[in-house]
Amino acid sequence: MKKIVNFAFFLLICISYFAPSLVFADPTSPHYIFKDYNFGGSNGAANSTNYSLLGTVGEGVAGKTNSPNYSLGDGLAFTLNAYVPPAPTITNPANYYNKLNLVINAGSNATDTKFAIAVSPDNFTATTKYIQTDYTLGGTAIWQTKATWGATGFTIIGLTPGTTYTAKISALQGNFTQSAFGPTAQATTVSPTLSFSLSQNSVSIGQLNPATVVTAPATVTVTVSSNGTNGTVVYLNDSSNGLFSTATNYTIAAVNGDLGSLSEGYGIRGASTSQTSGGPMEILSPYNGIGTTVGNVTTTKQAIFDSSNQPITTGQALFEIKAKASNITKAATDYTDTITLVTAATF
Repeated sequence: MKKIVNFAFFLLICISYFAPSLVFADPTSPHYIFKDYNFGGSNGAANSTNYSLLGTVGEGVAGKTNSPNYSLGDGLAFTLNAYVPPAPTITNPANYYNKLNLVINAGSNATDTKFAIAVSPDNFTATTKYIQTDYTLGGTAIWQTKATWGATGFTIIGLTPGTTYTAKISALQGNFTQSAFGPTAQATTVSPTLSFSLSQNSVSIGQLNPATVVTAPATVTVTVSSNGTNGTVVYLNDSSNGLFSTATNYTIAAVNGDLGSLSEGYGIRGASTSQTSGGPMEILSPYNGIGTTVGNVTTTKQAIFDSSNQPITTGQALFEIKAKASNITKAATDYTDTITLVTAATF
């Protein structure tokens, strides 16, 4: 019996030596068949200056390593793979319409592990994109460490408004080690928004006494909200470059400056700003004076308030209307002006 075994061993060696390219089929007999078998040494790696050998012992049985409730990681490929990363953290912290924040969860992977992040607008039904180095979405998987991507997270940009995005991550640590993509997480971009209102649509200045600065009893409050990436701006213009009397055909001209030291004039002064979040709202020159210093209104639009190039929620800005008549201003009861305010957001 010993001689037969030695002979078979010698025969295999001869066949391998004289026919090194010979391919063996699955070992079978009338009673059995082996699938997914291999020849190997031991799990791990053997190395020298001139070679590197990876070996494994045993493989699973084809079709028997998975069920609806489990998956068995078997064989050399599973031994080499990096750990499957947990689901990323993906959020929309500020009602963004075109971007989302993402944080990589490395799980048990080492710090030098590289990650590729797949993102889909249809839950990977038909579309798969990958985050690029500039944080836009592209068609090629990009591999970077968590530190390079952003240790505390980063912002994906260039997304479509009103869309739910699904993200998942794969890990890689050296050659032949890419893991499967891990579990998914989702977040939704909102639609672009812009709202704008005024506290009132008419203001009475009252009686103008010569050489006296008069402030209208009621202020006007502008309220604006927008998720525009670069914020919102409020503009104003008027119909006649000042307070105009039809009866006398005379205009108390709109001015920039201190009405206290001017003989006559009319203008607007920003009084205060506030916001619920974002911004902040700010008063722009020349409407940011103090006391009796005003900015003029003309038939050309001029910016009076903005949200500091940031999205804003319930931003409010108050302004006053001031006027001064001189001793030679023509008396009339019909001095009026129509002021138009508009807002624009940059998305």
